[in-house]
Amino acid sequence: MERVLELGGYSARYCGRLFVQTGYSVSRVKSSPKPGWASKMAMNLFLDVEKQYLDSFRQDLPDSFDVVIVEANSADEAINLGIEEWKNAIVVVITPFGLSGPRRNWKATPSTLLAMGGYTQLMGDEGRTPLTLPGHYVEFQTAQYAYTAATACLFAGEKKLIDVSMYETLLSLSQFTTVMWSCSGMVRGRHGSDFYWVVPSNLFQCADGWVYINIVPTFWDALALFLDRPELTLDENFSDNTLRMSNRDAIHEIVASVLIEWDKQYVRERATSFRIPAGVVQTFDEVLKDEHLRTRDFWQTVEDEDGAAYSSPSLPFRVDKSDRPKLKLRKTVSRD
Repeated sequence: MERVLELGGYSARYCGRLFVQTGYSVSRVKSSPKPGWASKMAMNLFLDVEKQYLDSFRQDLPDSFDVVIVEANSADEAINLGIEEWKNAIVVVITPFGLSGPRRNWKATPSTLLAMGGYTQLMGDEGRTPLTLPGHYVEFQTAQYAYTAATACLFAGEKKLIDVSMYETLLSLSQFTTVMWSCSGMVRGRHGSDFYWVVPSNLFQCADGWVYINIVPTFWDALALFLDRPELTLDENFSDNTLRMSNRDAIHEIVASVLIEWDKQYVRERATSFRIPAGVVQTFDEVLKDEHLRTRDFWQTVEDEDGAAYSSPSLPFRVDKSDRPKLKLRKTVSRD
């Protein structure tokens, strides 16, 4: 079994988690975590189960591992660890701006990276203060790139130094925004919950909660039937997406007037029947009991240091259809 060494914060920890979930042996050098979006216990149970803990880092430590994941605050911080001397392992380095270039040693937070990457420009209500993404979106998305690149090298049998930039990761995920500008000259802006560019794609209140529908042109006819308003398909004001954008307020009023009479369960059943993209806003308890997630075996059992069991997200799918592993947060600290 290949061995993975992990040094760093939430991005390195999530990358290590992906290796644990796919059967690798992962050791983590202990460090003081930055504040997280959930409790320390919740983050530990999500990110660190089944990992061996190491008290401290030694310069020769990476030589006994197949993959080394390093998350650092800058290029120089990573280089000072000696990454260029670790020749026996695949080394993945995660930094805000990469190991080269004029910004290599710039400091950044996830929020400033989201702003630089253009995400903040898109979130929030028009004319109001912009918002930022909750959770650890930046760190986890970057970690997935790191994991993918390292796994590719493992399969190819190549030992490389892999440079993963958080900023470039964010830029690579903005394809819709980029294409809209390059193909149509459109600059996206903030429109609250209204996706704006395909109508209707918005959050609507129903009898006992909220539902979001996302109707690209392909689904317009199906939406009309879903709403029990087949005459909408013949209305010249709504005959294509450009016209629907021009008449968005009228469409939103029609959709809202129908959905406010239906409860969430009925909306889900009807959306499934008429095959339109719709999702109800669920409480946390409803998410834990969600039939779709349960059918996909999304939840797995993890244990804390004292043996108490919790439900935790697993990988969304497994190509080999193998069972989800039962995982435990280790109590002992290895001094290897």
